[in-house]
Amino acid sequence: MKKKLLITVGAGASLDLGLPSVNAVDEFFDRCAGRSHPLADDPTSNLYRHCRDAINAYYGCAPKQGVRKWANFEEVLYQLNLLIPYLSDPDRLNGSSALLKPNSLPDVMQLGRCRKAVNGAVLGNLTSTLMSEMVNHFVDACALASTAKTAEIAELGRFLVALRQEFDIGIITLNYDNIFTQALPGLHTGFDSVGKFDPMSVLNRTEQWNFIYHLHGSVHFAMTGVGHDIHGITWVSTPSKNHTVHATGRNSQDSMEGTTYPMSPFVAGYGKAQQILRQPFRTYFAQVNRLVHEADSLLFLGYGFSDLHLNSVFSEVRDRRLPIVLVDWAKDDQDPLPLRNDVWSYNLFKTLPGDAHAMSSVGNSAPACIGELRAARDFEVSNNPKYPLAVWYNGMLEACRHPQKILKHLQ
Repeated sequence: MKKKLLITVGAGASLDLGLPSVNAVDEFFDRCAGRSHPLADDPTSNLYRHCRDAINAYYGCAPKQGVRKWANFEEVLYQLNLLIPYLSDPDRLNGSSALLKPNSLPDVMQLGRCRKAVNGAVLGNLTSTLMSEMVNHFVDACALASTAKTAEIAELGRFLVALRQEFDIGIITLNYDNIFTQALPGLHTGFDSVGKFDPMSVLNRTEQWNFIYHLHGSVHFAMTGVGHDIHGITWVSTPSKNHTVHATGRNSQDSMEGTTYPMSPFVAGYGKAQQILRQPFRTYFAQVNRLVHEADSLLFLGYGFSDLHLNSVFSEVRDRRLPIVLVDWAKDDQDPLPLRNDVWSYNLFKTLPGDAHAMSSVGNSAPACIGELRAARDFEVSNNPKYPLAVWYNGMLEACRHPQKILKHLQ
């Protein structure tokens, strides 16, 4: 039997194939909020931008500028959702309101003509609107990629086929796009031929892998449930931009803590551990626990190690010796891992087994020059045999063009 390779796909894996970056989504949200929630006293700004900039201004006062944070769209979404019960709690259900009070927010213009004070309903409408627009945006981006990036998608397909010749592969993706299913059709998703999700088809899948699980949603997900589960998710072969994928006008997803989240086919923002309690997300996540233990090798494609709920599952391998390859992108002047001190490297070694000080180029012990590794299409590797870790810095598309180099470090 072939060994099993578990592939984790993050946002960085789709950038070379035309999908938006985290910064691009932030800019997109800014434009959307400019149309839906402009500030009443400054129509050139909007409620999303005001809150994002306020968070960044706070971070900018950090006493140690080397470790200051910058808010991304996921954090801003979460902070907006977090504020909702503090601004509107008419039934006195949020105990934290007895102890905490939010700062005031500027009025907005609704429907272009009505000045409105920001309350929980306004914030809820903003986050639901942004989630709906994001689904539309990714549907459009995937459709464009299917024609504009055919050559790159074909390269990805050949890369996955090369991996599958040596391993039984399983893919868990945190991305909303369908790039990997375009590149390698026929992967098991847990949905049947009519689009209904079958949890047991996932949980019973042990010996046979050949799957792709969208842990945080997909452009192929739609909320077409009926009866008691009207927000239930099904799989649609052709992604659509209509009420079946929009959070606006739907009930919110509530939590015991009082924070509410938009009801969407996408999981976005912080608080993902709460949002994935719906199907199919909770079955996918439950299965990941087993997959990590069954895997003989791990391949991370563009994963930033910022999803702590997923990192906690991968940390289960810390007591095992198994080959791990990271496909990332870096500038030539990036510090190598023995000298690197940032959130990515911190979360990497907190999650996976490894020794940063043992990382170098092949056959050397001194810290590697990332520019030289990139020029040679080579890896930063571990010299400690207990931790067979290798990091590729030339990005996803170049990795697809050198599958044998990747496979060498996965065996």
